[in-house]
Amino acid sequence: MKFICNRQNLKEAIGLCEKNTGKHVNMPILSDVLIETDGKFVKLSSTNLEVGLEIKIAAIVEEGGKVAVPASVIGGFLSNLTGEEKITIESQNSNIVISSLNSSTMIKSHSPEEFPIIPKIDEKTAVEAQITASDLTLGLKSVMYACSFSTIKPEISSVYIFSNNGENVTFVATDSFRLAEKKLNYPINNFGPILIPIKTVLEIIRIFDDKTENLKISFDKNQINFELDNIRFISRIVDGVFPDYKQVLPKSFKTDVIVNKTVFTNSLKTTGIFSGKLNDLNISIDSDNNSMIIKTHNNDVGESTTKVPSKINGESMKATFNHKYIFDCLSSISSDEIILRFSGEGKPLVISGANDGSFQYLVMPMNV
Repeated sequence: MKFICNRQNLKEAIGLCEKNTGKHVNMPILSDVLIETDGKFVKLSSTNLEVGLEIKIAAIVEEGGKVAVPASVIGGFLSNLTGEEKITIESQNSNIVISSLNSSTMIKSHSPEEFPIIPKIDEKTAVEAQITASDLTLGLKSVMYACSFSTIKPEISSVYIFSNNGENVTFVATDSFRLAEKKLNYPINNFGPILIPIKTVLEIIRIFDDKTENLKISFDKNQINFELDNIRFISRIVDGVFPDYKQVLPKSFKTDVIVNKTVFTNSLKTTGIFSGKLNDLNISIDSDNNSMIIKTHNNDVGESTTKVPSKINGESMKATFNHKYIFDCLSSISSDEIILRFSGEGKPLVISGANDGSFQYLVMPMNV
């Protein structure tokens, strides 16, 4: 095998692949990236048996072949190789040699025959859909922080996605203490219902977040596949049933509070410095004086009380919520104003943009 390619392109592709490698005592080959020629391209592959990634980069192929190389070694070398635009990679016996104008480096390689085959989905049985990469990552980022990161209940360690009669596609995540829902007005009929594991979600965002083109998506009952230009990413999906989350959404509210997003965000940042071990945030609403006061207390640090300018409609009340949970959702709201809808003391709070119905976020109260 011998080819010439752009160093930066190879470095970026190796960097993406390296994150999808695995560590397995009985399969050390999983820590490698497979490099193989493919016509006028070079294809790089990595897998940890849960996900698989293939990336093609343009190259001048002088001799075909394939080889497996430790991803961390070649990735680290390319990251520190500066000032070289073109490099030549050639396999020699059980090594690869990377040559440039000013250097020549040998890296030990492994048999490519040991590298596991990255599966493909049968197009005859798969369900196919298309969505722009930017919309997919927007939907995922809007809710992913509400996922549980525990493996005990994989159905809530996932983002639930489904399309609604071709009108929109909905992304939902919950850890049973909070729930985030994002709807995108996207004309798609057959996306889901599907449960994508949170680890896969993080990789999708990392790989496709800076892309704007259409993603071709195909999935069956076991796997989901994403293809975009020179990238193919495949992952296992969760075989489970997502909770009927609409049952926990309040049907009515006692108090609505509208606040400026920037002011509220800064107030939470300030009070967060003094939150206790439980991250408890005390909220007091005085409808008669049109004021909302948030307070945190930490025996070891001190306490903070902030009056947040508000527009209040409804009853006066007091409640305690997890400070971090409330703060987490703010970046998912694009509106300048936020509405906090309280369903009553000891009952859930729903947060959304004051003029945006595409996102809603439910937080359960704390009993402290």
